[in-house]
Amino acid sequence: MPTKTFYNLPKEKKLRILKAGKKEFSRVPLEKAIIANIAKDADIPRGSFYQYFTNLEDLFTYIIEYLYGFNKKKFSTYLEENNNNIYDALKVRFSNEIDKLSKEENRQFRVNTITILLKDNKEYSKEFIDNIIDKKSSLDLDFFPTEYQKKRNFSKMLDLIKMVGDTCVERYLMNEVSEEEIKNDYNEYIDYLKTSFEG
Repeated sequence: MPTKTFYNLPKEKKLRILKAGKKEFSRVPLEKAIIANIAKDADIPRGSFYQYFTNLEDLFTYIIEYLYGFNKKKFSTYLEENNNNIYDALKVRFSNEIDKLSKEENRQFRVNTITILLKDNKEYSKEFIDNIIDKKSSLDLDFFPTEYQKKRNFSKMLDLIKMVGDTCVERYLMNEVSEEEIKNDYNEYIDYLKTSFEG
């Protein structure tokens, strides 16, 4: 995680560093990322990087967690806009996610993140890998209203929703289907899960 020094930076500077990090992790896989590129894009001295983060994995983890928090807030908005209908909120969320992935930097960042999980890479700690797995789909039980969290078998339902989302995103990233097709496929899966879960 970032140091106290990083947390004490002005918001604008923190965001600049995160954007520079995401840009570098989109340009190349994590193991090929270069701190000097991040420092240059963030307009900070190279040595300052180590005042804020222990290493590149530390920055990568923080970016994943930052995006997770951002997505969690957005999902709350989608719920409000859809009268707490989680299925409609999920469809809006997925559609917006696919729209973001049409931008090359976002697409490549996601590909590079998935690649970390697919490699038999001994250089990363179990904690680092587990954190990426936990936050990759940007969806967990806390995203949902309490009445759903308490429903019997909802955690299993959530596992299915995550699997559907991950599979659809990966099919889209592999250019198997168009943007419109994958959104339609996802919506059909969610409708099926809704029918199965709600009875």
